[in-house]
Amino acid sequence: MTSPYKSKILLALDISPRSRSALEIAAALAGALDVELAGIFVEDVNLLRLSGLPFAREIGLLTAQSSALSRPDVERSLQREAAAVQRQLAETAGRRRLRWSFHVARGQVGAELFALAGEFDTVVIGKRARAGAWPLGDIPGAGATLPQGGGPVVVVHDGSAGALRALQLAAKLARDRGVELRVLAIVDSVGGLSDGGAQARAQLVAEAGEQAYSLHLFSGTSRELAALVRQARAGVLVVMGNGGLRGGAGFATLLNDIECPVVLLE
Repeated sequence: MTSPYKSKILLALDISPRSRSALEIAAALAGALDVELAGIFVEDVNLLRLSGLPFAREIGLLTAQSSALSRPDVERSLQREAAAVQRQLAETAGRRRLRWSFHVARGQVGAELFALAGEFDTVVIGKRARAGAWPLGDIPGAGATLPQGGGPVVVVHDGSAGALRALQLAAKLARDRGVELRVLAIVDSVGGLSDGGAQARAQLVAEAGEQAYSLHLFSGTSRELAALVRQARAGVLVVMGNGGLRGGAGFATLLNDIECPVVLLE
């Protein structure tokens, strides 16, 4: 039986600038594909466990004063954050006339998202697994504005059957945003252009047309991927979900080590 999730885009949200940018990207994709935008906010169970320890402390962002970290305060903070991102989702979906839903889960962020990712054709990641304090402009109600993602669209071409789909989507995003398309093709074990890389070069010429693009070679490791994305100051990363990126370490890289939104395709 066909999974009901296949007609939805999963969007992992929090209150970070990365998340707000991811929301706009996911909304544009949902509109183009005429599918539902399914937002999820994961309450970090590790943070809740920490708040139950007697020695746990928090430092105020404005006052720099230390105080006891209480579980009720943390739960209220998470509820406020969930409400804030739900409002952002509702406003964006309403503006674009999209079908949307919103779900709050509690668990380990990486594990919760990893478990859901396999049930969706498309996952847009705008949330981190690591908890931390947000800058002043990102506190709910502080009036933060949506960042303008002017960096290139980076896509990994791994030579798989779905690589062309990723390239086509990345090319569309780059055209719509008026930015460079940057393709990362995996090299073989001796540093030459792999079959996938040769395929990427041919498909890139066909898909990019007159838009600005470049082709780069890399080893295919998640660590090097994160470094190249940071170096490019990418506005969005598009990757297929094979090659280990739906696995534990690869998925953690997409969550924590990449600053821009990530579009993960099945």
